[in-house]
Amino acid sequence: MTDDELEELRRQTDVGTRAQSQPSSNDGDELEDAMVTLLDAIEDGELSKTLSVRDARLTALVRALEETGELDDVGVAFQEALGRDANPESVDRSELLRLSVRLGLRQQGRETR
Repeated sequence: MTDDELEELRRQTDVGTRAQSQPSSNDGDELEDAMVTLLDAIEDGELSKTLSVRDARLTALVRALEETGELDDVGVAFQEALGRDANPESVDRSELLRLSVRLGLRQQGRETR
């Protein structure tokens, strides 16, 4: 991972000052350090970059969004909520789930990109 990539990761995972964030058991440095270490391990092939979730309701929801043609609309709404440029061509099942997790984490005071 290059210095620029590490700096971008730090910027993206910055949760602000303690006064700006919700009270936490740590100041975010521990989380950031763990993420950088794990990203290096993923890039080196030591860890898989794939996550699996087994959830019948979530599966049904995402597949229903696909079948009804609403996946792109929801994905674009999530992109915009995260301050990204709207790009419906980039929205697929995986992208929707990535955006969903990031948006949920942002709402809880932890952001990743």
